[in-house]
Amino acid sequence: MRGAMSGRRNQSRVNFVNSSGVLRVSRDVVVERVLDDELVAVSHEPAIAGDVLTITFSANQVRETVRVLVTASRLRLVNGGVKHELTLKRVDAHAAYGGTERGAAESGNE
Repeated sequence: MRGAMSGRRNQSRVNFVNSSGVLRVSRDVVVERVLDDELVAVSHEPAIAGDVLTITFSANQVRETVRVLVTASRLRLVNGGVKHELTLKRVDAHAAYGGTERGAAESGNE
């Protein structure tokens, strides 16, 4: 019997009908501070210049959220693997971080 596979779905898993909303996709990134209002994030996923992302910094059980604009995305070799270097500009440039921070980036329209 050709084409029949046991345990496989043959119908759609998700249907959207007359719907609107916001899709948020979270991913872990490593953020390096470059300037007071500019950051470089290293991610497994690329981004598109012009996108607005939200980064949540977690340090010492304190969380802070910062909105950033993607100004560039390019490939970068990290520990023998290819990742994406995202150049970001703070939309609300009042928070300053030093060194390297771990954060979670979310993308989506708000």
